[in-house]
Formats: sequence, C-alpha cells, structure tokens
Amino acid sequence: MEIDINALKKEKEKNFDERLDFIDKYVEWLKRTPNKVWSAHQKEFIDSVYQTHK
Repeated sequence: MEIDINALKKEKEKNFDERLDFIDKYVEWLKRTPNKVWSAHQKEFIDSVYQTHK
C-alpha cells in the first residue's frame, strides 16, 4: 500500500482549518448567548460524558 504524503498533509491542514472555524463560530455563539443557556449546554455535555464512563 502506497501512502500519499501530500494528500495526508492536505487533509491535516483541512482538518486544522475546520477546527479553527468551529472554534470561531462557537466563541461567537457564546458571546451572544445568555450564560444560563450555554451553561445548560455544558452541563448536558458533561453529564453525558460522565454517564458514558460510569
């Protein structure tokens, strides 16, 4: 099996760019969303992770 290093580098760069874009969008959402709403989302997420690892 032959590995295309250039294709892997492009995929890594694309993934990195997508993560940065997600972070930017999430920060904007946090700025315009009341604390009560986003903290409820965080609680849901943390509780789901906790339940998964019980």
